[in-house]
Amino acid sequence: MSCGGGNVKILVISGFLGAGKTTFIKELIRRTGKNVVVMENEYGEVNLDSQEISQTSDVDILEFAEGCICCSMKDSFASSLLTISSSLDPEYLVVEPTGIGKLSSILATAQKYEYERISLLRPVTIVTPQSFYRYRREHPDIYLDQIENSSRIVFSKGENESPDILEKIAAEIRRLNPRAEIVCRHYTQQDDAWWNGLLEEERAAECSTWNTAAESAGRASKIHECTFAKARLRNPAELIVLLEDVIRGELGDISRAKGVLQCGGEWLRFDAADSRYGVTGAEGYAQETQCVFIGRTVKRRALFDRLNAGTDGAVET
Repeated sequence: MSCGGGNVKILVISGFLGAGKTTFIKELIRRTGKNVVVMENEYGEVNLDSQEISQTSDVDILEFAEGCICCSMKDSFASSLLTISSSLDPEYLVVEPTGIGKLSSILATAQKYEYERISLLRPVTIVTPQSFYRYRREHPDIYLDQIENSSRIVFSKGENESPDILEKIAAEIRRLNPRAEIVCRHYTQQDDAWWNGLLEEERAAECSTWNTAAESAGRASKIHECTFAKARLRNPAELIVLLEDVIRGELGDISRAKGVLQCGGEWLRFDAADSRYGVTGAEGYAQETQCVFIGRTVKRRALFDRLNAGTDGAVET
């Protein structure tokens, strides 16, 4: 990184659990080729998202775990902005908050430190259309805050939805946030000018306050999290059955599950969200168990028993 004392532009990429923020950031880095530092705020004691970005791009990644930069780690987030500006001096800082972070709070914190060398770009929120109604109903204080305070709403994982469904959801979002640009087609189809614009267009000068009305839209969301630092399954088939039960709700009302663990003689990476899941090899990831399950309810004992298969002591943290 150069230390030329230039202007640091901050782009916040928001979105609920499992929306696809990390994948979007990887595409942003690939399409723009800019000098970027990424600040990852993972929920729980895992750092899988930062490992995923580092596999595909040569960027500096700063990790925040054990807290949310919109609340419990707000002071650490603020001091890090100043440290990054003075030491790393990147052209751009891309901030990926945890999926349960309130965008209004993050923007308000960053805005306090805006000056001639730090400026806020127009924030982006990633939305999965198939989960829109569910999360608006179950987590209105977080979900609506992310939508109402964003300048751009970008759909993710909507390629199999009908155009009519996408437009219906876009109309709902437009009522919530009439000022936002809404991108319904998959973002990989956007041209280079659009991608470069994400890193150049600063927020409107009149946006000095953020909409916090979503806080009174319903009771505060209660999110539970269960992580495992030691676990092992006998074979990949056991992992598939486990993930099927996760998306069917057999192990709780889980919004997101992800991790790396050993299944027989191989290490696998899994990810589950929005009633779908994926399993890949874990090449490039540290070969140590990292599993996290996040949702309104998590059946901890059932998960503990399932992940204890094939080892003498899965550990819940």
